[in-house]
Amino acid sequence: MDGKKLIVETLYHYGVMLLLLDRLIPSIARERIITCYIRYMGGSASVNTSYVVALCKQTGYSYNMATKTAIIPDRYPAQYFSRFKIDRNLVESLINSMKDDDIYDMLPVYANQPVFRSIALST
Repeated sequence: MDGKKLIVETLYHYGVMLLLLDRLIPSIARERIITCYIRYMGGSASVNTSYVVALCKQTGYSYNMATKTAIIPDRYPAQYFSRFKIDRNLVESLINSMKDDDIYDMLPVYANQPVFRSIALST
């Protein structure tokens, strides 16, 4: 039971992390931070550096905090999320699990009455 919760929440937090990264840290700053890190640590600092570079490179999204306006490119954020592939079957399985199963074990709280089933599954 705990595994279902953790996988669902991990996938959710991954998406939120990428969206916040793109909104709060401009792409030029992300690219410069990665460049400085690679120069400081050396070219083979980490085996995952290429994945981090792929996730942090420019997406075309731009947000102006002063005017609170955003420039959103076509197919954003789907194209951004596709940089790091997640198995489609896993995502469908997680969605079905959230839809049909009681992953947060809330049915006993709502006395397992059919009237409250949708409420129990949504919390």
